[in-house]
Order: sequence, then C-alpha cells, then structure tokens
Amino acid sequence: MRRPIIKALILSTILGFFLSVPIRALETDRQQQVLWSSDGGSIMRINGNTRILEMSENVKVTQGSLKIIGSEAIFEYLVSTNELTKVTVRGSPVQYQQQLDEDGNLVTGTSDTLVFYSDELDETILELVGNANIESPDSTMSCAAIIYIADQDLIREATGPCQGMLSPQSN
Repeated sequence: MRRPIIKALILSTILGFFLSVPIRALETDRQQQVLWSSDGGSIMRINGNTRILEMSENVKVTQGSLKIIGSEAIFEYLVSTNELTKVTVRGSPVQYQQQLDEDGNLVTGTSDTLVFYSDELDETILELVGNANIESPDSTMSCAAIIYIADQDLIREATGPCQGMLSPQSN
C-alpha cells in the first residue's frame, strides 16, 4: 500500500518540475497567418455557425516557425467572421515543431492527434493526445496526453502514465 503512494508522490514531484520548466516559443509566431497544404482531397461543410474543412494525405499546417504534419486535418472556422477557431490533425504520428528562441533552438513533439487553437485568453494551445511526446533542448516528456501553452511557455497539464528527463542547467 505504501509503494503506490510513494510512486504517486515521486511522479507528482517530477510532473510539477516539468510543468514549471520554461519552453520558449517565438512571440512573432502568433502574429503570422495559419497556412496549410495537403496532397489529397478536401471536403467543406457548414454545421451551425461552424465551417468545417476536412483535408487528407500529407497535411501540413504552419504559423510562423510552428509546423504540424499529419495524415489528415479538420479546420473549423466561424461562418460569421471566417475566423479559424480550431485545427485537429491526426497521423501516425502527428509531428510538431516550433522554434523556441532567436538562437534557433527547437521544441518538437509527436502524438496520435494534435489539436491547435486559441483559448479564451487568446493563448495558443496545443493538445497532444495519444502517445504524446515533447522534447526541448533541456527536457523530454512522454505521457498519454499533454496540453502545452505556447505563449506562456508552459506544459499546463499532462495525463499519465508519464516519464521524462531534465538536463542539468549549466551556469
């Protein structure tokens, strides 16, 4: 009985450490347009106030240095304003990459599904779901799911089981 409690405490300590590790994303990425391409067909439909665009085969989504690659994607737009509200990309796996800073350091990630959107505070959110991995120059984290806030440089939430590694900081 004592062993699961100790494991839970160790995991929560490690997770807390990872959640506080800053990951820098370029601030200029948010100011760029979201661009996309695919090698396959597309289908568009309207559902209520949402215009839905589905794409298949080698889908690429970019916004500044942010790059997402997968096998299919669903883009959701508000009909009234044509504002992009959410992108869902699926793949085997989906690949994510973003420049962290002006030095060219990268954060990369993979997952079965990646959901990309802005929240109510207008922050860029990336939800990596299913076999989620994030790697930066100083750390790696693998979990069932990871919610990453690019604008705050923060892994806000991770669903276990999780494991990871943090490199020592050099002074």
